[in-house]
Amino acid sequence: MSVYLYSAIEILTQKKIKGEMESESEEGVWQALAEKNLYPKKIREKRILDQEIILFKPKVEIKQIHFFCKQLIALIQAGISVPKALEICKEQIPYKMLKKYLDRISQEVSSGKTLSEAMKAQKVFPDLLVNLIACGESSGKLDEVINHAIEHLGYQLEIQKKVKKALFYPTVVMAFVLVVVIILMVKVVPVYIGLLNETGASLPLATKVVIQISNFLIEYGGVLFLVIVGSVFTFLKIKSRPPIHWIVDRMKIKTPLVGKVIKQSLSATFSSTMSMLIQSGISMIQAMEMTKSVLGNAVAKKEMEEAIACIRQGESLMDALSKSMIFSSILLNMIGIGEESGTLDEVLNHMGIYFKGEVERIVDNLTMLIEPIMIVIVAMIIGGIMAAIMLPTFSAAMAAM
Repeated sequence: MSVYLYSAIEILTQKKIKGEMESESEEGVWQALAEKNLYPKKIREKRILDQEIILFKPKVEIKQIHFFCKQLIALIQAGISVPKALEICKEQIPYKMLKKYLDRISQEVSSGKTLSEAMKAQKVFPDLLVNLIACGESSGKLDEVINHAIEHLGYQLEIQKKVKKALFYPTVVMAFVLVVVIILMVKVVPVYIGLLNETGASLPLATKVVIQISNFLIEYGGVLFLVIVGSVFTFLKIKSRPPIHWIVDRMKIKTPLVGKVIKQSLSATFSSTMSMLIQSGISMIQAMEMTKSVLGNAVAKKEMEEAIACIRQGESLMDALSKSMIFSSILLNMIGIGEESGTLDEVLNHMGIYFKGEVERIVDNLTMLIEPIMIVIVAMIIGGIMAAIMLPTFSAAMAAM
């Protein structure tokens, strides 16, 4: 089959529509359009030159998707059809890139595709959202599942904001310290050491170490910078490969404090997502598969795959997750209670709220601890360098007395 580009006019509304369609021939495209009350104006086979050449595909942020979903559900609940709602959203969305994707989605929905099919084709929307909309379309509960998706996306945004807030201060401080250290080592230390050499004063070990570091940075600083940039770029390239990804994520989980935040965050995401999916009428296996795709941690995904295999063999969710190194005993015990009482979705919803609160509490505590820790680190680094520089002067002054 070939892919054909077409432009057509909707017979009833006289609206111009462009799109693409797979078919055996142009006649097949013509017939398919006619069946949808579209009058074809131009049809031609898609060529290689028609493909978009994109080196770095622009990313649509979660906050933009969240904003779009809130607009879409408001219009649908007001009784507006999905195609018309998409047209309105496209006009009101302030985000240029998302507007471009919504234009394509709107055209494909107008040409007969479902909303989930059109969104999936763009490959910028989360799999969870696309799968939820597909379930909502098949069950006739589109507004309910979009509301669930809005809650889930809103939760993700809250966690992202808190983590970014916690990391912002130490990142800025360490960047400032790095700049100050480089200036001291490259500009200040050589001048000061030149003066010390003229006096012929003996240099203590700390000062000699600082001098060696200064000389190294002056001579090999450019090479060191390139090596660091190259190493970071290489790491970013290979970290998504399964073995490396798993090792890195396992190291994160094992890291003190940070690992606890990650575990609690994964537990919150797992609980809230599973609760939302089960409430939407999705089967346990399918819910586990969809939840696995949004966890974003290789270790958690592997544990989910093993749990899914156990559930297929007839085990309960609690037993399937019993060997997890991420999910705590309190979560597993509550899952067991929910399975026995038939209220698993409600229990998971409560656990999602609980773990969300735990993440917020830990992040807030870390934010409070970071400031004094960073002050101590800055004092040790810059103070140590300045002490090493000034030590020979004090020694010479004491000797002169």
